[in-house]
Amino acid sequence: MSSEPGSSLAADSVDGLSVENPVWYSMCISSEHLDFAINAMRSTSTMYPTAYMTVARTAFVAAVNAVWVLAPPTRQERRGRALRLRADDLRVQLTSFRDMQIPEGKPEEARTGLLEQLRERQADLQKVATALGVQEDVTKMRFHQTGAIDWVAQHMHGVDDDLLVGATQAIWRSGSAAAHAQYHFGITRLDRNELVREESGGSIVRLRGDLDNDVGPAIAAATMTLSEAFRLYDLRRVVHARR
Repeated sequence: MSSEPGSSLAADSVDGLSVENPVWYSMCISSEHLDFAINAMRSTSTMYPTAYMTVARTAFVAAVNAVWVLAPPTRQERRGRALRLRADDLRVQLTSFRDMQIPEGKPEEARTGLLEQLRERQADLQKVATALGVQEDVTKMRFHQTGAIDWVAQHMHGVDDDLLVGATQAIWRSGSAAAHAQYHFGITRLDRNELVREESGGSIVRLRGDLDNDVGPAIAAATMTLSEAFRLYDLRRVVHARR
């Protein structure tokens, strides 16, 4: 389901920078995680405390990134956002391989070669940035996920809808807490879970997943955002006949 020649989406891409490819990849990843979550719940009939929140978070983030690139009304904005995502991806790759501790010898030689390739790609991307009128150094570009989520929430629900925008932000933050095994995710849900008293006088809490308050809203948010991504993608990938 690639873009038609002459469509808005096809025209967004330039030599050295694809707008469509990262968008489609994000949509595929979001779809994959949503499908996995639903299938896992049906197959296991088990509501795990945090695992589904982690999966839903990835589905949500991937869908957000697709909408964030597709939604701006101008081609320059869409190209600029695709450029930022690509620059940040290269930076993360380079940092990861550069800082990794590996043995000397062939592994080190392989890393050196890979780092050279990544720096060459950064240099090529800098040329693209210059051609697009972007003066920023691509090696220092950062993509701010929280900012993208806030922007997409306002795009989908309106800047004045504090309830839905705030709910979207809360879903993102609770999903991140679950994914990063942050203690407060469990502590703030003590009242929803079962407190078990031990003979020694102590107690433990049996955590359980919450479909109504956690997993359901998280999957719904990811699904709604992915639906918007597909709507925008379908809108931009075809040539619209002029009447």
